[in-house]
Amino acid sequence: MGEKVENIIKIIYKKYDGFTNSKKLIADYILNNFNNIVYDTLSTLAQKIGVSTTSIIRFAKDLGFDGYSELQESIRNYTRSDDPFNVVKNFKELENENLAELFENSLKKDIENLNKTIHSISKEDLEKSIDLLANSRKVYVIGYNDSFTLAYYMALRLSQVRESVHLLQSVGNMNPMELATSNDKDLMLAFLFPMYSLNTINIINKAKQNGTKVLIVTSNDATRIKHLGDVLLPTYVYGLGVRESLIAAVSLSDYLASAVALVNPDESRKLITYADRIYQTGYYLDSN
Repeated sequence: MGEKVENIIKIIYKKYDGFTNSKKLIADYILNNFNNIVYDTLSTLAQKIGVSTTSIIRFAKDLGFDGYSELQESIRNYTRSDDPFNVVKNFKELENENLAELFENSLKKDIENLNKTIHSISKEDLEKSIDLLANSRKVYVIGYNDSFTLAYYMALRLSQVRESVHLLQSVGNMNPMELATSNDKDLMLAFLFPMYSLNTINIINKAKQNGTKVLIVTSNDATRIKHLGDVLLPTYVYGLGVRESLIAAVSLSDYLASAVALVNPDESRKLITYADRIYQTGYYLDSN
């Protein structure tokens, strides 16, 4: 079972097109709720998905497992070994770090993440992303939990160089109403990292129902969510701290905003000039 443990997600996607509708329902639930399944009994999972326990067992056997227990164990091992967002594992590794060397090692890890990210994104995907960001009628930006920081930063940078940028927020657990008028001329830019937010996924699916294109900034292993986006931009997020490092995603955001400014120089120049005029009227401490 060793090979299956490491490639459980790849196995699902490899066989996905040949699944019946019932098995696709099971596969979709597993892919979107991966980290929760390690705690579910067979009957609990069947109830959540709305299928029989027999269907799940057959699904597991189709993947090459003896049954649900072996499938669940492969998922459990995957989350332990391959998930860079495994906080318990990260904390245990952090305990072995020399405090005096942690600062230097953390920065070195960030540099490594940046270098790997440079080579992980294809030129074609970057060009598609820039075209969508520059030419879509509206750009909706979303992210939950830690990813909200990235979403806010990107919305701020992007709104400085183009119009009609909307940061989606779900205050009071209320779905963003802006999406009601989204269409196929619009773009949703989602920051989506493990553990994957169901709120973000649900909103992405609602936007897709309106024909809205979806651009996702995520971690380098995005197999579980690749079906959600028209374009995926993978970033390396492995950190030496308790939590993951999001430096590469921040740098990518800076690049994308700058590229949009170059594609639409007239609009960007107008917005930058307007903002600069406002900022000079009492927003900042005078340098004099």
